[in-house]
Formats: sequence, C-alpha cells, structure tokens
Amino acid sequence: MQSNREEVEQRKHLLSLMLRHQQQLFAYIYALVPRRDAAEDLLQETSVVICEKFNQFEPGTDFMAWACQIAYWEIRRTRQKRARSKVIFNQELLEKVSKTAREMTGEVDHRHRILVWCLEKLPQRDREMIMTRYEPGFGVKDAAERSGRKLQTAYKALARVRKLLFDCVSQQLAIEES
Repeated sequence: MQSNREEVEQRKHLLSLMLRHQQQLFAYIYALVPRRDAAEDLLQETSVVICEKFNQFEPGTDFMAWACQIAYWEIRRTRQKRARSKVIFNQELLEKVSKTAREMTGEVDHRHRILVWCLEKLPQRDREMIMTRYEPGFGVKDAAERSGRKLQTAYKALARVRKLLFDCVSQQLAIEES
C-alpha cells in the first residue's frame, strides 16, 4: 500500500504527463474520429481511464504509447456501442418506405400549393411573421422583432396564424374532395 507522500507524487507525475501529452493524445483521437465534438468527448473518457489505470503504468516506458492504446480501446468501445444502437432496415422495408415516399410526393406537392395559396390570403404582417419564424436559423424571437410584437404576443399570434392555415388547408382539401 502506498503512503500519502507516494500517492501525492504519483498524482503529480500523472498530471505532468497528462498536461505534456494532452494535445498529442487529442490529435491521435481526432485522426480516428471524424467529428471534433466526439473526439473531445473521447479525450475526456480516455483521460478518466488513464487516471483509473495509472497505477498500471510502468515508469520509464512510453506514456504516449500507453495512453494511445487506452484511447484506441475507448474508441473501439464507443463504436461498438453506437453500432449496436443503430437501427438497420432490411431491403424489403427500405423498398416499401421508398415506394410510399414516391407515392406521397404528388399529395405533398398538392398540399404545399394549397398552403402557399392560404399564406397569400393572410394579412401581410401575419404572413411575414410566420415566414420569418420558419426561415432557417430564425425563431419566435426574430419573428416578434420583425413584426414589431412583444414575445408573448408573437407566440399567441403564431398559434392563431397556424390554426388559420390549418383550417384553410383542411377546408380547401374538403372542397376538392366533394
């Protein structure tokens, strides 16, 4: 069993090695993992394992090689975990989904044309607000600012406009069916 002094010295040594090699270790992980955020997560996980297993590290050997080996096994573990969680469709199901999507294309296009028609019937201020809300990168706050409304008022106005659009599209579809 280690004394307190030996334990403190071992922690200092671990910290020194981790700080000295952290960038190299990250570069190694990032070379094997395509996304930076995933590489950063794996660096943290690897660092935890290194701390847990540091008593197994043999002083005088290559710390970086040892740390890379741990990183390699963490990457493999993560990949296996993700592979098990993926849903893989068989070819028959994929073909059915594809066929259904093709069949629905005409209906979706038709509903889209009706929606555009209903949007044109809205007062300009409401139309601009809803278009801003659903513009990529924009939200309710942006729609409120552009329309000159307070945030809470914008939420209520958007709910009202969505209902108007839903009713308009539903009504137009019902008229066409009869």
